[in-house]
Amino acid sequence: MSASIPNGSVFSLATTYGPVLPVTIASNANPAVLTSTGHGLANGDIIEITSGWLGINERIARVAGVAANTFQLEGYDTTNLGKYPIGTGVGSVRKILTWTQIGQVTGSESSGGDQNFVEWVYLEDGRQRRRPTFKNAKGLQLTMADDPSLPWNAVLAAADEDGLARALWLKLASGGSIYYNTFVSFDGEPSLNVNQIMSVVATFSQIAQLKRYAA
Repeated sequence: MSASIPNGSVFSLATTYGPVLPVTIASNANPAVLTSTGHGLANGDIIEITSGWLGINERIARVAGVAANTFQLEGYDTTNLGKYPIGTGVGSVRKILTWTQIGQVTGSESSGGDQNFVEWVYLEDGRQRRRPTFKNAKGLQLTMADDPSLPWNAVLAAADEDGLARALWLKLASGGSIYYNTFVSFDGEPSLNVNQIMSVVATFSQIAQLKRYAA
């Protein structure tokens, strides 16, 4: 058992990506193995996935088990044939080449993810039943001390303007990493409150389920 505090954790946003690498085979395995001829990836690389399998589509993964034309998606189990039908997981990946640290973060706040339910009653017994359905979309909001000279301002502004997906990396001080794939919203106008530091806010709307690695 252990307990951790977040002090010292670092957020970074993907700045540049490599070329799209076609995936011709996606295996039903634990971990999943993807075939991409001459992919050039290395163990530990971070990639964005595009796949016919919605369970891994648009998610971020760490590369493992690299061979000449194949590699594994560390931590991804695609053995459930109902969720991952045979032969339908092909697509592509692209490697994240560079990250820009989002500095001077004073706080983060998650939203969404609430479980929704369907409820019903059978006439013959009158007892209400409930079953979970979908979860609300999730988002993450970061508040940063305002400093327009820092490079993350331009990176966030560009991501807001082009509307393209960006990976967000949280390197935890306690060890391990959390990866999100997001759409970025950033205005850049600082808050102005008496006796409080000027700050700006960025919102990251999650496209797919986050991925956490313990180390």
